[in-house]
Amino acid sequence: MKQAQRFALVAVLASSFAAVSPSHAQMGGMDMKDMDMEKCKGMDMSKCKDMMGMDKKGMEMKGMGADKKSEVHKGVGTVKKVDPAGGKVTIAHGPIPTMKWPAMNMTFTVKDKALLGKFSQDKKVEFEFVERGSDYLITSVK
Repeated sequence: MKQAQRFALVAVLASSFAAVSPSHAQMGGMDMKDMDMEKCKGMDMSKCKDMMGMDKKGMEMKGMGADKKSEVHKGVGTVKKVDPAGGKVTIAHGPIPTMKWPAMNMTFTVKDKALLGKFSQDKKVEFEFVERGSDYLITSVK
């Protein structure tokens, strides 16, 4: 009888683990669209990720399909810093509805370093970007 009870307990625990495991595994592939970005309002993106307990790898969209990663997002903001050597630009941008992001300061990578010539500190810009792995890549700027 005891053996039957142990078996039943093991079966219940195993089925509970199996039910929780897939959703738990998906958390590693969570992107920022699932985050409550209201908590990050006005913060630098790296501070926001730290506050949310996420690193760049935790934000990758593993298994989400190529169509999500190729979506083009649009933003408007003011250039705060240009890093020609790193191919990066920091922009204080307004809300980006397609990403469910509030206004914040964020550093983007540029797809082509030639685009850096269109950025200068305190200049207002309209830009388009895509998500590539753990980076947000600016593809065009006006």
